[in-house]
Amino acid sequence: MKKIFSILTLAILVTAVPASAQPGEDFFNLGVKAGMNFTNMSQPEDAFQSGFLKTYTGFSAGLVFNFNLPLGFEINPELQYVQSGYLLDSSLESVNSRYTSGSVRVPINLQWGFRFLGVVKPYVVVSPYVGAVLFGKNTTRVGDSKVETMLNEDISHFQYGVGVGAGLYVWRFQLAFKWNWDLNPILSNRVRQTAIGGSELIPKHKSKFNGGELSLAFFF
Repeated sequence: MKKIFSILTLAILVTAVPASAQPGEDFFNLGVKAGMNFTNMSQPEDAFQSGFLKTYTGFSAGLVFNFNLPLGFEINPELQYVQSGYLLDSSLESVNSRYTSGSVRVPINLQWGFRFLGVVKPYVVVSPYVGAVLFGKNTTRVGDSKVETMLNEDISHFQYGVGVGAGLYVWRFQLAFKWNWDLNPILSNRVRQTAIGGSELIPKHKSKFNGGELSLAFFF
C-alpha cells in the first residue's frame, strides 16, 4: 500500500506542475545540454571488416534554444562543443592507435511530437548540422611508448552532416538519442600513412565520422 500511495502522490505532483514551466508550451525556452558520443570512422568498403563497429566514446556540451511551433513542431538550434574519435586497429597486439578531434557544431533540430499527461512529450527529430573542426590528433602506442601527431594542416576544418533520432520531454528535461553522419571527409588532403605491421594508423583520406549521440538537456 505504501508503494501504491507513493506512486499516486508522485503522479498528482507531476500533473500539478504548471504548463508554463515546460518546453513546448512557451514560444521560447533556453536550455543546457550535455551528452556522450559513440563515434566510428569508416568508408563503405570497410563494412564487415575487423573493427568496423569499434567505437570511440567522447562527449558533447553546450546550449540549446527551443522555439515552439504549431501542430507539435519545434525548432531546436544548438551550440555545442563535440569531441569525436576513432580507434584504429593494428595487426600487432602491442600496437594501437587513436584519432581524436574537437569541433564547435551548430545542429538545427527539426522536431515533431505530441504531448500527453501534460508533462510528457515523445518526439522524432531530423538534424542537419554544420561545424568548425578545431583540431585533429593521432596518438599511436607501441608497447610503452607513445607518439602524438597533430593533423591540423590536413583536416577538413569545415564540417557538415545530418542526424536522425528520437527523444522524450519529461517536465523540463529532454532525453534524446540521435545517429549522426558527417557528409564530408575528415582529411582535406592525402597524408603520409604511418604503417606498423601492415596496418595504417592514420585515418584514410575519404573516411568520415558517424555514430550515436546520447544527450540530456534541461530547460529553464
